[in-house]
Amino acid sequence: MSALVEVTTPEPHITVIRLNRPDRLNAISFELVTELHDTFDAIAADVDCKVVIFTGAGRAFCAGLDLKDFGTPPSPGEHPHMPAGVDAQTFMSNLTVRMRDLPQVIIAAVNGPAFGGGLALACAADIRVASASAKFCSAFIRTGLSGTDIGITYLLPRLIGNANAFDLILTGRDIDAAEALRMGLVSRVVADEELQELALRYARDMSSYTASGLRTTKEVLWHNSEASSLTSAIALEARNQNLLNYAPDVREYMKNYRKKTTG
Repeated sequence: MSALVEVTTPEPHITVIRLNRPDRLNAISFELVTELHDTFDAIAADVDCKVVIFTGAGRAFCAGLDLKDFGTPPSPGEHPHMPAGVDAQTFMSNLTVRMRDLPQVIIAAVNGPAFGGGLALACAADIRVASASAKFCSAFIRTGLSGTDIGITYLLPRLIGNANAFDLILTGRDIDAAEALRMGLVSRVVADEELQELALRYARDMSSYTASGLRTTKEVLWHNSEASSLTSAIALEARNQNLLNYAPDVREYMKNYRKKTTG
């Protein structure tokens, strides 16, 4: 990977993805989009990785699309995620789908402004924590275009409800970390210097569980967020619990867990 996306493994089973355009507040270019697709491909195939921390270099998480230098998208057929018939807009927007479908849990550590596409990327994570200096803004409508882009109209209402989502998307107003916490957009807010350690603690705790358990829990949480009924949600939960009884990592984990709890 080139310098636009920095990938590190600070501890076993934990991968950090860091957007690395600090001079542009980690704004989205098509080169960055391409590298993120490639990064997600590599992580999806990494059986040792259980949790991903997604953050930005410098003082921003992601300032949204780089309107001054957004670069050139791959030609159709030039990239595996840009087949014939897929336009540049979809190529970029599909990043949020990739994040939802990634088998690992994703923690967005929002370390500064998350505007436009940056807000959408944060919303596509499974858990969001923020620094006190973080700011959030849908921003799309400020450009003169529609306020709807990169999956934000699907993701944001499910996190903060229609009333708050309509407010933020239609007005394009900023909110600070404290208001994001009140709305339920993030689950924790800490001092700037404590954010990365908080994200690591989350990741460390979850990485002690089985990869199979984490993967299927994430799948069911996303699927059941739009389940048609309680009955169908329970049916999917039961199916996965029954199947997991046969997963080798689950069987080993449960054997050790019983030993610890029964002495």
